[in-house]
Amino acid sequence: MFSGISNYLGLDMGSSQVRIYQKDKIILSESSVAAVDSISGTVLGFGTDALIRFHSAPENYYLKFPVRNGVISDYDMTKAMLRFFVSKALHRSVSRPVVMAAIPSEISSVTRHALVDALVHAGAQSVYLIPSPAAAAIGSGMNLEIPSVSVSLVLGRDVSDAGIYSCGGIVSQIGASFGGHSIDLGICQHIQNKYNMFIGLDQAEKLKCEVLSLVRKTENHVFTVRGRRLTDGVEVVVEISVTEMASVMQHLMKPVVHLIKQLLHGATPEMADDLLKQGLLLSGGSARIDGISEWLSYELGIPVKVLPEPESIIAKGCYDACLLEHEHSMLIENGEKYYGGT
Repeated sequence: MFSGISNYLGLDMGSSQVRIYQKDKIILSESSVAAVDSISGTVLGFGTDALIRFHSAPENYYLKFPVRNGVISDYDMTKAMLRFFVSKALHRSVSRPVVMAAIPSEISSVTRHALVDALVHAGAQSVYLIPSPAAAAIGSGMNLEIPSVSVSLVLGRDVSDAGIYSCGGIVSQIGASFGGHSIDLGICQHIQNKYNMFIGLDQAEKLKCEVLSLVRKTENHVFTVRGRRLTDGVEVVVEISVTEMASVMQHLMKPVVHLIKQLLHGATPEMADDLLKQGLLLSGGSARIDGISEWLSYELGIPVKVLPEPESIIAKGCYDACLLEHEHSMLIENGEKYYGGT
């Protein structure tokens, strides 16, 4: 009888971004970062507030990410950050929310306990957990209850997570400490080694998102990169071809191919037909890299589909799963067993 007044939230707490979904939209999307006073160590803000404060006086503050590789690295800071974000998302709601949170498939029970405990202290009425790849598939509208097989891959900032689902349950899941940040580091390293030039991670990420591709184009375009020469620090500009960087990007993405091939070893021969029909569902921020679906399809030999709004689809899937918890009971964990009840 109280379901009509309950707040249901879908939560995707990544290493770089926290997204909260409710009803038919993302109601909060902010960086999972805190601004800390350099002298006192006091936390002065989270998310957008933290970034504004840091950029206004970078000599007085530093940024800290309390979630690393899908794992809570600073429990107290994460608890305060979640309390701030949940409160901001719900404004002045009188009812405590029911939260469905996406988690990497291979995190430990200790980390699960920390996340559930942090969410309960942030004001959640109850907490449920679901693997990120399953949430992405549900958010895309896939029916995981039927006998056919669904394969989902999430490419996050620090973690790549993949799973095979069928008949409402988990066939196989696997994760790796590789993501968009790893690609950014690889781009910086290549430019440093070949051109004796240093560029920042922000510039590497911008190149990855706006210029670079995983497929070789017929026209070999070039783009300019501005950085500092390693030997003397002088600012220099070099021209780099898109074709050259396509080879670099393919090399950097090899861990993803290895991860999926490992996952597919857990598939039975009877699943092969479904894999060829359904293909691989791709989500996460790095799913927007140009040419990623074509290249992965070629490497894996199965169709690859980039889901719409790949960054937000996981939070949406969490919300959808929260509303239909009884239909996904084999994919969802009740957080009470980690917290011990509220």
